[in-house]
Amino acid sequence: MKHLLFTLFLFLGIAVNSQTANNFQKTENYIIQEKSDSAVFYLNKLKDGKEKAFLKKMILRDYISYKDYYHFITSLAKRENLDFNAVANYINKEVKTPKISKGLDRDFFNIKWILISKLRNEVHLEEANAEQIKLENYVARFKQTSDTYLWAHTKMQTHLLVMLVIEKNIEEGEALINKSLKIAKELEDIELQIIFLNHSKDFLIYQNKLEKYISTCEYILELEAQLEERSSYYYGTITDLVNAYIYKGEDDEKVLKLIDELNNSYSKIYSYMLYAQLMSTAKNKPELKNLILTKFEVDNVLNLVRKLEKLGKDLNLNEYYHLMNKSSDALAEHDYFEEALQYKHKALEITRDIYSEELTKSLTKYTNQKALKIKEEEISSEKEQRQLYFLIALLCFALLIITFVVLRKNKDQSDELTRKNKLIEKSLEEKEILIKEMHHRVKNNFQIINSLLDLQTDEIKDEKALQILEKGRDRIKSMALIHQKLFRSKSGLINFNEFVDLLVKELSYLYKLNDHVEVEVDIKDIFFDIDTAIPLALVLNEIITNSFKYAFKTQKNNKLTIILDKQDKQPYLLTIKDNGAGFKKEFKIEETKSSGLKLVQRLVRQLHGKLTIINNEGVTFEIQFQDTETRKEIN
Repeated sequence: MKHLLFTLFLFLGIAVNSQTANNFQKTENYIIQEKSDSAVFYLNKLKDGKEKAFLKKMILRDYISYKDYYHFITSLAKRENLDFNAVANYINKEVKTPKISKGLDRDFFNIKWILISKLRNEVHLEEANAEQIKLENYVARFKQTSDTYLWAHTKMQTHLLVMLVIEKNIEEGEALINKSLKIAKELEDIELQIIFLNHSKDFLIYQNKLEKYISTCEYILELEAQLEERSSYYYGTITDLVNAYIYKGEDDEKVLKLIDELNNSYSKIYSYMLYAQLMSTAKNKPELKNLILTKFEVDNVLNLVRKLEKLGKDLNLNEYYHLMNKSSDALAEHDYFEEALQYKHKALEITRDIYSEELTKSLTKYTNQKALKIKEEEISSEKEQRQLYFLIALLCFALLIITFVVLRKNKDQSDELTRKNKLIEKSLEEKEILIKEMHHRVKNNFQIINSLLDLQTDEIKDEKALQILEKGRDRIKSMALIHQKLFRSKSGLINFNEFVDLLVKELSYLYKLNDHVEVEVDIKDIFFDIDTAIPLALVLNEIITNSFKYAFKTQKNNKLTIILDKQDKQPYLLTIKDNGAGFKKEFKIEETKSSGLKLVQRLVRQLHGKLTIINNEGVTFEIQFQDTETRKEIN
């Protein structure tokens, strides 16, 4: 049962990954077709991540650089089922030629070089030649002495190399390869070396140099290991090396390891032909045969071929022909003669070539060989099919049960979550009403206290008592301002910059100093909770009031500066400075009889702070203090 569930979840995982890749490719397709709405539709089906964010940027055309375009085109170039003519139209419309003043742009060059290579590989030679001329004209506009120019000029020679291969001009082709490889080594450009070594293999095939061909492939893979990211030739080199090993009869384990690596890549579609080819050599190698069958989760060669046929449906016609042909060979080698003939016919239909009578006869022989054995295998196959149908039915039943349980559980969880959310919303509404009522009552209490102090002020004739009441009233106003800011704050924190501005305006108006004192406030966006804000507000109220009442004796050049700052891992520093008359020289804060300054000292201690008074060219109060969280840690 455990094995059954594991298999089921494995199937589900494969399906999800396949759907994700499909949505990713559809998004890319609609981007190059400039169908933004459709691209956004499939983009929203992808999981959040770097690639999704990148595709969104391409859809919105949000400050796209040549590096972005190169990343996008490289991704498209790795796909095997994409007509690059559509990509060519997109590139020519969207990717504009860079300004010469900015120098030769490598990303722009690589975009065009990939375009030429893909068009050429898809046999659009006329379009490839036209793009090659454009690229040559672009490169020709730069200084021929720079390394970048030498790199670009050398890399462009790959197009000429392909033409020489088509013409079978081995001598000129090898000379060009040797020259280009020398330049690539001088530039210490590993990827450039790989490119020309890869093209050298075409000429080695014409010369029947199998050992040299194999050693070149192996050397390319050694160079690939030195790169941070595999080049576009990596998996093609593996394919070529596997073909050479199979032809030579090399160690099967080494061949299978290379094919498996190809199967786990963007180019996995090409690995299917190699698996079919390798299977055709495995008749007398049961261990190799079982390894391949197990990998594709099939029980015989016929089912393997059918699965490879389905997996390789997106191959181009030429590669698909080879897959059908190799599949036919594998079937015939393992005595599936009738099926082998069917796949041979498929290969013939694909190529639409006229085959000789001799070949036709050799193919029809498959139908007459070992008829009794085929009949016996048909009976065995029917039994295996019945077992397979039973397993599929069992899997479907298990899937239905699991789906029902999951849906039921999700529904219960959803209902419970909805119920809890409603309770939370109701609780929040009740708390919000209570908080509003509390704030309203606090506001009323402040107003009542302020009104009582006003009434007391009218009745008191003693000047000193009157001053004490006025100070109390100012302190009440400061706390009321803090409460007002707190009530309007959604976060429960007070923007102290805004509060200080309000406090200065209130006190300036109260002492009628709006036009006689220049107040400079330098406070960044600093926020405090009420436990820090109220004592700090009272400190500010006392010191600013003291400055407004006693510091400024003239009507001109009066200045009050308020600065609040904090450095990393340091206490807050509040600086209040005026350029007034200052204290007497013998003034000591410890000996002061002023109730206001005594209150300041107590409040600073409450904030775990330190008060420093500088009596020079006016008075400067420097107060170092901690916020609520830091004070809790200290306590």
